[in-house]
Amino acid sequence: MFRLKRVIATAIAVAMGAVCIAVDPAEAVGPNDPSFLFFGGTDLWRYGAFLYGGAVWSPAGLDTSGFIFKTLLSGGGYTYRSGALNADVKGTTMSAAVLPGWKFTGTGLIVSVYAGPVVQNYRLRPNDPGAHLHGLYVGGQFATEVWYQPTPSTMAVFNGTISSIGPTGSLRVAAGVRFLDRMFVGPENQEIWCGNFAEYQLGAHITALRIDAFEWSAGSGFALTSDHRIGPYLRVGFAARY
Repeated sequence: MFRLKRVIATAIAVAMGAVCIAVDPAEAVGPNDPSFLFFGGTDLWRYGAFLYGGAVWSPAGLDTSGFIFKTLLSGGGYTYRSGALNADVKGTTMSAAVLPGWKFTGTGLIVSVYAGPVVQNYRLRPNDPGAHLHGLYVGGQFATEVWYQPTPSTMAVFNGTISSIGPTGSLRVAAGVRFLDRMFVGPENQEIWCGNFAEYQLGAHITALRIDAFEWSAGSGFALTSDHRIGPYLRVGFAARY
């Protein structure tokens, strides 16, 4: 419960603080400001593999303040060590969220805040009596995304989600500098939790690498879990605007 309160307070404080900076008058949407963003990717590590994908719709334009609507699908498989069974448990999970929200834009700053329903499904083999999550759940989810670019050559990002199921969620903080005038590179740190399981990641990222119509991102480093497992992780994602 302490973690849940801490995460909610942190996410709301960062989002609201950034919003206060971002409420500069928005520029009128131009003909080259698309309204749809499609995205997808994968998260891999020694004991798990996940895929995700979705879309964002902003009727006023993706670079303009206003209403925003996000859909997200994700799923995958993982293995963890059960203390109750003293054995490995294989799990699969699926999640779907529908998140209306609002985007605030300012000079070098974009803040998006979402809230909406989420459905999650967990299956474990063998059944683990000590697991907090197994079966189908319906709940609510809050998410915030903050992109800050104080200069053309530097950036920082904060992404946070929290769901009433479990609770489940994540926090990610990253910073970067422009490299080869094509992308940002720098360190990243992420915490992921799911019921009574948590994973901590520390590594480096590549962000905003544009190749033709797609913008690519990647991250890699080492992950440590609450069941005392450690190993490398790899994250690759892409996005396209239309």
